[in-house]
Amino acid sequence: MSVKIKVIDVKNRIEALGVTLSSAPASSDDYLIGFAIDKVMNYINNQTNLSSIPRESYNHAVDMVVGEYLATKKAMGQLDVETIDFTMVAKKVQDGDTNVEFAVNSDATNTPEGQFNAFLAYLRHGELNWSKYRVLIW
Repeated sequence: MSVKIKVIDVKNRIEALGVTLSSAPASSDDYLIGFAIDKVMNYINNQTNLSSIPRESYNHAVDMVVGEYLATKKAMGQLDVETIDFTMVAKKVQDGDTNVEFAVNSDATNTPEGQFNAFLAYLRHGELNWSKYRVLIW
């Protein structure tokens, strides 16, 4: 079964990330979200030859829309990446003799800008393989 991306799901995900959306009627946020939805839908449709999003990949599609929206807002100079909180819950976890340490001091992600760009790459799911859902057109 396939679905369409819902604006409310995108808005909820954006606000859950700590980014405030404008509620003004003349705000560009609604237009940018709609444009990002269309862009992601077209991308997935071109990759799969389907007319809507596979239900199993809906959350990935919402994240892709959020990534496009945030990248557009940043490119327009309307998003202050310094106000977004990228702190981790834990930097090091130890359970018995097993240690897991997160790479928080990496040079590329040491600045808020670097952390934001890494987060955008995560949201855009560039490595996601859509061939599982691909259908042939005769």
